[in-house]
Amino acid sequence: MKKIVLLIDFGSTYTKLTLVDPSAMEVLHTAQIPTSSQDGLQLCYTEGKKALLQTLKFSDQVKIEEYFCSSAWGGFKMIAIGLTESLTLEAAKRAALGAGSRILQTFCYRLTLDQLEEIEQQKPDVVLLTGGCNGGNQEIIRHNARLLTQLSTEIALIVAGNEDSYGELSKLLQDRNNTYFTENVMPDVNKLNPIPVRKIAQKVFLEKIVHSKGIHQVAAHASAPIIPTPKAVLAAAKLLKEGTQASKGFGNLVVVDIGGATTDIHSVGDGLPQAENVYFEGLEEPYLKRTVEGDLGMRSSAVSLLRCIVEDSNRIRALSSWKFTTLQAACYYRCSHPTYVPKTREECLIDQFLAQSATAIALERHAGKIRKEYTPNRTIYYQHGKDLRNFQTIIGTGGVIIHSQSPKKIVKPDIKGMSNTLLPVDPQILIDQDYLLSAMGLLSQNYPEAALNILKKKLYRLNP
Repeated sequence: MKKIVLLIDFGSTYTKLTLVDPSAMEVLHTAQIPTSSQDGLQLCYTEGKKALLQTLKFSDQVKIEEYFCSSAWGGFKMIAIGLTESLTLEAAKRAALGAGSRILQTFCYRLTLDQLEEIEQQKPDVVLLTGGCNGGNQEIIRHNARLLTQLSTEIALIVAGNEDSYGELSKLLQDRNNTYFTENVMPDVNKLNPIPVRKIAQKVFLEKIVHSKGIHQVAAHASAPIIPTPKAVLAAAKLLKEGTQASKGFGNLVVVDIGGATTDIHSVGDGLPQAENVYFEGLEEPYLKRTVEGDLGMRSSAVSLLRCIVEDSNRIRALSSWKFTTLQAACYYRCSHPTYVPKTREECLIDQFLAQSATAIALERHAGKIRKEYTPNRTIYYQHGKDLRNFQTIIGTGGVIIHSQSPKKIVKPDIKGMSNTLLPVDPQILIDQDYLLSAMGLLSQNYPEAALNILKKKLYRLNP
């Protein structure tokens, strides 16, 4: 019996469907339709699937497997709480982002009643409570847990802090039926432990989001649990980096995803110091790293993007070639018209400039930094963050990149004047022109060889 795989990414605006023949390792057809309202998601699924299957002539002896991911209704929304901003809170953010979450806000040290009210008003799907290394401070996480007992029980709570406090915390939180305890996200100073949090977050996503957001009807058709779309993209990036037993991967790589509200950067690789006289400092970097810049978007975040451009000394020269009032008006219009599509040459050039700026700033925030100190005998370097200089491949995705006349100018890092920032040096540039990353991330769950080969064939390689 012939096997066909249907892959669906339910987005907030559009739902993308991809039909694949895994044995032939090829894409049979793709479609994109507007995402229905919550009550009509089943209709969206049914009509999209029907339209896709009608393009092909199948016999009755065809088996269809289905895999889904979703970022609809704002995605998997999380608030993270830590002891200090630079350590436990940063560890919590990295673990949450790697789980495919969208972080609404972060808090550190002692929560206040006003901050608790802020959390309630933002209506996150989950709150991630961290704080203290194992054997370290317990007082702050206990204080914050006591306040969180007042939190609406509709909001899930994941506890991933000082494990020595769990006996008391379990008593404090025993009346909350959606509280989850897992391993400390930072068990020792600067030691990151993200995997347990990501596993629990996946469980919460399935139990809370799938059932409360109206996806449960379509979930009944899925051959595997639904996952957040960013997690599917990370899975595709990991596959492309590592390859399979039969096919070689690309090695260390970066994915640049520019959207209307955020610019997301994914990197796969250790990014450790490359020389003997370079010493790593600060919180260790995750092998799979995702950063989400909520102030760098092409539409709903265009005004904040322009503000970042103005504040960035490296962008001042580029900014001077435009009339500021022209850019300001363009950004305000984009912010209030999220479905806007540029038509004139000048409108396209403005989008190009904004996209180049969003990528440059987002990559600089994602990449590590290096500083040097002089001693009587030699110069010593200290690295903070991930070294991307030997990341040989950058993959660009997102509408503004795919539809650009000069996508390379958007995606390729500008390393001039950035000697302290560890950016990729002369990488090959690939473009996900068919929006396949999330679909192939889904496919890789059971068909990694097919997913890798399809990506290798479909990713468009730009000339050097």
